[in-house]
Amino acid sequence: MTSSGRDNEKALAVTRSGQRSAWAPLPRGQMGALLDRSDLIKHLTRMLDTLTALDLPHGDLVVPAIGLDPATMISYGTGNVRSNTAMYGLGQADHIHVSPDEAIDYGSVVARPADVAAELAARLIADHRAATGLR
Repeated sequence: MTSSGRDNEKALAVTRSGQRSAWAPLPRGQMGALLDRSDLIKHLTRMLDTLTALDLPHGDLVVPAIGLDPATMISYGTGNVRSNTAMYGLGQADHIHVSPDEAIDYGSVVARPADVAAELAARLIADHRAATGLR
C-alpha cells in the first residue's frame, strides 16, 4: 500500500520468476492517508482475488507480503466517518515492510483471500503502530 496516492494510482506486476504484486493508495484522511482496518482488508482481498485470477503458472506455496511506503502522515479511523480528529504516533517511519515469515498453500489464498488479507492487515497495522509509538 502507498500513502501518496496521487490520482488514485493502482498497479499490478508479474515478474519473470512468477512473483505477483499489486499496489494501491490508502484513502485520503483529514490530514494525510487514512488507515481504516476494514477498508484495508476489503482492498487487500480484491487484490488477492485479482492476483490469483491471473492465468499464470504458480507454485504450491506462496509467501504473502505487505508494506506501506511512505509510512508518514498516516491517521487511523473509519473512512465513512468524517471527523476532525486523527491519531498519530510520536515517531515516524519512512516505510513499513512486514517481514514475510511463512509460506502458505496457494489454494488457501484462492479459497480464503479475506482471511489472508485480514492477517496481512493485522501485521501491517501492528508494525506501523509499533514504529510510530502507538500501542
